[in-house]
This record gives sequence, structure tokens and C-alpha cells, in this order.
Amino acid sequence: MAKWGEGDPRWIVEQRADATNVNNWHWTERDASNWSSERLKALLLPVRVEGEEGACEVTEVSKLDGEASINNRKGKLIFFYEWAIKLAWTGE
Repeated sequence: MAKWGEGDPRWIVEQRADATNVNNWHWTERDASNWSSERLKALLLPVRVEGEEGACEVTEVSKLDGEASINNRKGKLIFFYEWAIKLAWTGE
């Protein structure tokens, strides 16, 4: 810890009456579970894989449990997620 008056000028934080998180410097977190759940369903349902042996197609997202969040620290985005996914499929 620096002595009074000997600190690095980069450490000086502007005093703000509105307590705004300037330049997203301080830690913020937002829940992205609903958005990512819908996005995963939209990405997984049209999946169809074809090969010489046959084809496989996703017919249903039968389980989608978990969570996702977006964090911001010092202007950097950090993504956390954990999902348990179960798909129903048909093959030819």
C-alpha cells in the first residue's frame, strides 16, 4: 500500500455523486440464462448430420438445465456457463 500522496496517478478514481461504473471498471454481472437457453435450442434443433452410413437429425431438446452469466471486470467480458443438455434424435 502506498503512503499518502505517493500513489500512482492511475489509481485516482473520480468521485461521482451518481456512482456510475465508469468504463465498466468495477465488477458487474448479468444473468444470461434465458437468452442462452433459447439460443441453444435455436442452434441445436436444425442440426442434421449426413454421411455414407446414413443420417441423424435432432428432433427435440428434451433437457436443458443450467445457467449462464456475463461478467465485466476492468472493461473485459468474462462468460460463465454450465449446461446439462439431452437431445432426442432420429437416424436413417
